[in-house]
Amino acid sequence: MSEQQLRVIFQPSGRNVFVLPGTKIVEAAGRAGININMPCGGQGTCGKCRIQITSEEKTIPCQIEEDIFSREELKMGWRLACQTSVQNNMTVYIPDESLIIASQKILTKGRGIEKIQTRPAISKKYVELTEPTREDNKPDVERLSRQIGEHKLGLEQLRKLPKFLRENEFKATAVLADHMLIGLEQGNTANQCYGAAFDIGTSTIVGSLMDLCNGSEIAVTSGINPQVSYGDDILSRIEHASSCDDCLDQLRIQVITTINKMIESMCQGKSIHREQVYELVIAGNTTMEHLLCGIDPSSLGKVPFVPVHSKGMMFSASELGISINHRGLAYLFPIIGGFVGGDITAGILVTELACEKPPYLLVDVGTNGEIAIVKDEKIWAASTAAGPAFEGARISCGMRATHGAIEKVIFGDDLHCSTIGNATPVGICGSGLIDLAAELLKNGLLSTHGQLLPEDQVPARLSDAIKRRIRKSENGQISFLVYEQNNGRKDLKVVLSQKDIRELQLAVGAIRAGIEIMLRKTDTKVEDLENIFIAGGFGSFIRRANAQRIGLIPRDVSHNKISFIGNSSLEGAQLALLSTNARHRAEEIAKAVNHIQLSLDMDFQAEFANAMIFPEYQNN
Repeated sequence: MSEQQLRVIFQPSGRNVFVLPGTKIVEAAGRAGININMPCGGQGTCGKCRIQITSEEKTIPCQIEEDIFSREELKMGWRLACQTSVQNNMTVYIPDESLIIASQKILTKGRGIEKIQTRPAISKKYVELTEPTREDNKPDVERLSRQIGEHKLGLEQLRKLPKFLRENEFKATAVLADHMLIGLEQGNTANQCYGAAFDIGTSTIVGSLMDLCNGSEIAVTSGINPQVSYGDDILSRIEHASSCDDCLDQLRIQVITTINKMIESMCQGKSIHREQVYELVIAGNTTMEHLLCGIDPSSLGKVPFVPVHSKGMMFSASELGISINHRGLAYLFPIIGGFVGGDITAGILVTELACEKPPYLLVDVGTNGEIAIVKDEKIWAASTAAGPAFEGARISCGMRATHGAIEKVIFGDDLHCSTIGNATPVGICGSGLIDLAAELLKNGLLSTHGQLLPEDQVPARLSDAIKRRIRKSENGQISFLVYEQNNGRKDLKVVLSQKDIRELQLAVGAIRAGIEIMLRKTDTKVEDLENIFIAGGFGSFIRRANAQRIGLIPRDVSHNKISFIGNSSLEGAQLALLSTNARHRAEEIAKAVNHIQLSLDMDFQAEFANAMIFPEYQNN
C-alpha cells in the first residue's frame, strides 16, 4: 500500500523529497539526487555525514551522535545523516564537506590530479578602457588586451570592435573562451555567465544549468531520449541510421530538439536568456555522441566496432544546431571504444575524486551498462548490453525515476511503498524494482531461477495480505500485485509479471557476468576491492543489501565499501564545464584506459547464463 509520506527540504540546494517515516536522512538525500559522503557505509563511525536539522522540531540524538557532537551542537540540530531518521516534515542543511564532491569547489586529491578547482573555460570581465588620444593612440585590440590579457579574436569580432567600443564609451564586458574573445556585451554583465552540462543516455537525457561564476547548479531537467521510438537499444539505432538517406538526420534532429527544449525550460525557470549560456559539455556513450553530431555510426555495429573519433571534440554550438549564445561552444567528452564512451570517461573522472584508495570498481547501471576497474595505476573498462529494465523500459509497469514512480518497497504485515513526489503510484522505477525483487526472494515468493511462485508454494508464515497479492491468470501465469487504486481509476494497477522478472534477470545477469570477467581479466579478487561505486540515473538510492540480494553487486563486499554516486556521467560533464583541469584529466583517462570487449570474450555467454540465476541466500 502507498502510505502518507513526509516532506524533507534540503538546503542550500532547495531540493525536496517525500519519503516514508523512518527513512534515514542519507537515503532521503540520495532520492533527492544529493550524494552524501559516507565512507563507513552507514555505521556512524567516520562522522563525515554531518547534517543540521534547521526546522523547529529536532530528532532525539542516538548514542553515536552524542559521542561525536558537543551538547551545544546537538541543541543546534547537528546530526549524522546515516543515523537520523525522518519522523516529521523537516528542513535539513547539508554542508559542502558532507558531500561526496562539493559543488562549489572541488579540492579533493585524486590519482594523477594535483588539485581541481573551479576554473571554467568561459570567463567574463568588465572593462572600462581609456579612450584614444593623440598621446595614446594604441590600436583598439591592444587597448583591450591591457585589461583582459593577450587574446585571440576572429574576423567577426574584429569587424564589430571599433563601432561597439565607441558607441559604449569604451565600457564593455568581454566574454572569453580560454584566450579567445567570443563576445563583447553592453554594460557590466560579468556576473551573468552560465553553462550547461548534459548526459545523453540511450533511454534518457539529463541536463543541468550551471552558474560559471560560482560553480553552483541552478536548474536540472530530464526526459526520455526520443530516439527510443526507433529502438530502445544501441544496435537498433545504428541499424536505423543507415536504413534510409534521411534516417541519420532524423535521429540527430530528435536529440538536438530535445536538448534545445531542455535548455529553454531551464533558462525560463530562472529568468535567464539563452544568450547568457556560453558553453555546453556533453557526455554520452559512443553511439549517442556519434548520433548527436550526425556522424555515421555504422562502423560501431560490426566487428571490430571502431568509432570515428576518440578525443574530446569542440564545436560551435550553432554548428551542432544547439541554441545558446550565437558564438557559444560545445565540448563532447572523449570516448574509449566502440561501446565504452564519454559517459564512462566522465564516471571515472568523478570516482577518482571520490575514491580514497584503489583498487576500485565502477559500475554504471543503464541500458548500456559500463564497468571499470582501477588498480595499480591502470584502468580497464568494458560495456555490456544490460537492456533498459532499470530505466523502466520492457517492464510492464516500469517507468523512469520521475513523479509517481514507486522507488522503495518494504515487506511487513503487507507491502509498503513510497513514490517520487509523494504521488499516487503509476509505475515502478529501477530502485523500486530492485527492492521488490529482493523482497520477493527474501520472503520465498520468487525462486533463485526467477520463477514467481503460486500461493500454495510460498512460506506459510507470510501474512494473508501478502499472499493475496499473488495472482494467477486463466493460462496459469503468476504475477504479483504491487499497487491497486481503491478509488478513482479502478484500472490503475502496478503489477510485476513473470516476463518482468526475466527482463530483470537479463539486466542483472549482463552486469554481473561483466563484473566477473573483468575481475578475472585484471587478476582482482572481490575482497581486494577497496571501493565499489554504483552509478546510474535509474533511482539515486538503492539499498545495498537488496542490490546484493539480486546479484547486482558482489555479495561478499562490506557495505562500507559500496557507494551510490547517482548520475556520474552528468556529474563528470559538470566537472569538465567548471574546470579545464578536469577536462584535461578526462582526455588523459580516455587515452590510458585498457578497453576490454566483453562481446568477443569466449567465456561471456557461459558466465552470463550462470549470472541469470539469483544468488543463493538463506531466507529468514
